[in-house]
Amino acid sequence: MQYAVVIIVGYLLGAIPFGYIVGRLKGIDIRECGSGRTGGTNVLRSAGRLPAAVSITGDLAKGLVAVLLARALLGTELAASLAGIAAVVGHNWSVFIRFRGGAGTGTSMGGYFALAPILTVVIGIFSAIIGFGLLRYASVTSILICLLMSPAMLIGLLFFDQPVEHLAYALAVGSIVLFSHRPNIRRLWQGRERRLGEPAKRMREERT
Repeated sequence: MQYAVVIIVGYLLGAIPFGYIVGRLKGIDIRECGSGRTGGTNVLRSAGRLPAAVSITGDLAKGLVAVLLARALLGTELAASLAGIAAVVGHNWSVFIRFRGGAGTGTSMGGYFALAPILTVVIGIFSAIIGFGLLRYASVTSILICLLMSPAMLIGLLFFDQPVEHLAYALAVGSIVLFSHRPNIRRLWQGRERRLGEPAKRMREERT
């Protein structure tokens, strides 16, 4: 019962749609622009830098708070990992906006940081340098994080006493985030993915 509670709380925390809220404050329904997601990249393209910064900070905080709260309540890494996974699910399929949301990168990173802060910072910086700095694709940064965190957690488990629950978290949220990035992966393969700095388009234009 206690684990069910932390999962529900984690989901509800993750489901807070910061991107949608800041978009509405700017008079924009973020779901009708660009990718239709509520994550920071689409907010940046649709509403600007300050709303994007607020959205990204909120998304990171959701994953971080979910993990820390579960750990404080139950004192186990299983509870912490389950709450973090639930927060990513809540972000991607929010009950507050008809089960729509983002791709889960920011919220998953908040959870990663609560579980393994140094590793998260190292891989996050490396992925950002490649994705943002060199290639200028936000999706590449997210994909690299997914592909690198699970092997890194496995190495931590085998050689540095990293809890197995952290590896389970990485595998679960990595799968969720990669699943949500299917359209981006397809556009990258076709050479049609938008780079950072390109404005969002209306959804009907995006689908043509």
